[in-house]
Amino acid sequence: MKRMICLVMAVMLAALCLTACGTVGDGKGNSKPGSSTSAQAEGKTVQGIINQKGDYLVLLTDEGEYQVMNYGKGVNADDFAEGDKVSITYTGELGVEGSMPVITAISKTE
Repeated sequence: MKRMICLVMAVMLAALCLTACGTVGDGKGNSKPGSSTSAQAEGKTVQGIINQKGDYLVLLTDEGEYQVMNYGKGVNADDFAEGDKVSITYTGELGVEGSMPVITAISKTE
């Protein structure tokens, strides 16, 4: 009898673990607004001073942190120089090792 109870509990635990591994969504493949894919698609904004410009951009943020960013498709930084104060819209996460945020828009600020 004890073995049967243990078996039933083990099956219930396994079923619970498997159902908890689902993705956030409405079951139709659409993500809810709080999911990570919509957060990355929206874009976030950071302000700072251009520290270095080349194949990628190094930004000294207003918080005093250096952030390395890739240029997104269609983003042109030729009109900007090192030392310019800018506002950058980007996708991705700042400060994550191994992945660089992607600049979607850049504009000068005063």
